[in-house]
Amino acid sequence: MDNLQNIFPDEILSNNVPNVPNVPTLNLDDAEIVQDETLKNARQVIDEVLLICKDQPGELMSPKFLDAYKQIRKSDPGLAAEYRVRIKHAKPSGILMSDIDESSSPTEGSSNSDSAAAELIQMVIEKGELFYDPKTERAYVTAAIDGIDSTMAINGKQFIEWISFQYYSTTGQSANEASIKQARFALSGIAKFEGKQQQIYLRVAEYNGGHYIFLADDQMRTIEVLPSGWRIVDDPPVKFWKPSSMQPLPTPKHGGNLDLIWKFINVKEDDRPLALAWIVESFRCETPKPVLSLSGTQGSAKSSTQDRIRQLIDNSAVNLRSAPKSVQDIFVGAGCNWLISYENLSHLSAPLQDAFCTLATGGGFAARTLYSDDEETVIDAKQPIIINSIPNVITAQDLTDRAICLELPRINYKEELELEKEWQAALPLIFGGLLDLLVDTLKQMPKVKLINPPRMADFTRLGEAMMQAQGFEEGEFTRLYRANLNEGVSRAMESSPAAIALCEFAKKYPEGSTVFHGTVQSLLTKLIDYRHDSENWPRSAKGLADALRRQMPALALVGISVEISSSRQRIGNERGITVTVKNLPGNIGNIGNVVSELSSRKNNVSESVRV
Repeated sequence: MDNLQNIFPDEILSNNVPNVPNVPTLNLDDAEIVQDETLKNARQVIDEVLLICKDQPGELMSPKFLDAYKQIRKSDPGLAAEYRVRIKHAKPSGILMSDIDESSSPTEGSSNSDSAAAELIQMVIEKGELFYDPKTERAYVTAAIDGIDSTMAINGKQFIEWISFQYYSTTGQSANEASIKQARFALSGIAKFEGKQQQIYLRVAEYNGGHYIFLADDQMRTIEVLPSGWRIVDDPPVKFWKPSSMQPLPTPKHGGNLDLIWKFINVKEDDRPLALAWIVESFRCETPKPVLSLSGTQGSAKSSTQDRIRQLIDNSAVNLRSAPKSVQDIFVGAGCNWLISYENLSHLSAPLQDAFCTLATGGGFAARTLYSDDEETVIDAKQPIIINSIPNVITAQDLTDRAICLELPRINYKEELELEKEWQAALPLIFGGLLDLLVDTLKQMPKVKLINPPRMADFTRLGEAMMQAQGFEEGEFTRLYRANLNEGVSRAMESSPAAIALCEFAKKYPEGSTVFHGTVQSLLTKLIDYRHDSENWPRSAKGLADALRRQMPALALVGISVEISSSRQRIGNERGITVTVKNLPGNIGNIGNVVSELSSRKNNVSESVRV
């Protein structure tokens, strides 16, 4: 009753209202009982919801719960504060406390959030220009920051910081989270239905035969690369946006010196054309790109080599990322990074290898939109990927066909601080030399003719043009690239003891001959004598058939043809899935080379483990 007594003046309570005779005394006991009952019911509703909200988060936004919480906030601020703490600890992380606060506000009519959101929307429309990229389904705004036009993703960190500062500068107040969220939703819709439809790029773009590389420096400049030369421009014909993790590329110098790069990047001399071609290819936007895999024992500078390569292509606040946990992690990373970079991989699951294949040659990923049952979020990308590991982690043949695998030699380490100082000083010259090479390559490309190229034909054409521009003979790059692919086949076979056993088995037969024809079960029995790895050995005929199907492209490259029937057949006294293995003419030497290479590699791995 004390609370109610504070509400009414003494004149009402004492029946002493001037000039109003015979006013009955106000009895607050009944009113107090009603208020107590209302609060009791509200508390009961909240207590019940807090017990189940982890499993049923929707109850936190139900009208019954919000009305109960609103009643407590309106009647007893102290009790409301206690309940707010309880709600905050009990709610799932996906439910924002700001949403609960806004939905249960005791204030009638339009909320402060609505007013602030309207001001934010108007402010963005007045200060910037809205765009919508139909490919990524993202909304953007271009606005002047310190006199320089910058394009920001409306759902990005930079936009939130910018609009928060604009609001504070204008009103002297801070916009709350709910207001900003509300404004972002509205602006995304306005951009989609009223803004300009335009593709917004991350780091590289192509337009009318020109290639554009976003420096992402303080002046938001871009490098324009044409077959006639390169230059830095302030107003390119394409738009780039800068995620919060993106860092500037070095400012290139004309007349650079690309040869300096090998002082800091540890790649064998014979492999350098492959590494250079991959770097140059990373500046093209629309072409498929092989995965660059760096491997080597401890002390081969894998991580520093990878880090410096990325500084030349797509410098980031974190140039080396740990292994992805899911396919979604890979594609989400591709949404904010042009170059996908993972280090110290010990294993790549089949789904992750499939995702690398998709991302390297172009494709998409779709997942259910958060907090939605009938919407998909789609990410479509075609971007360069670089990884490093001690052992070979590329085992899927599809990915082997799309990869360049470079084994790095051990080096004598120098003092890191001194080496980094030299690297930073050399970067402008190295980057300038790299752009000169890109110009020469673009100029040479129309003259390149390919005959029966490998799977990554666009990359092969670029590599041929690059080496021909450097004075090498026609076909030299294709030869190097094919040799690397074949070596990758032998590396990938390390993961399949059944394929290794079949190579050893086939080696004993002459070229052009039939090595085996019978049931898969019979072949499994014969191959046991050539088994080296018991742990991963197929445990059934079906397991062997599946293993051989996966390795068919690799086996064909070394001259072994494998044909597996689609239905059960009878051969002699046996009935089952049949398999025919043949040595192709002219390839028996390849089989022997692969077997020797695998044996040598196993010995080297064992030796490195002992060391």
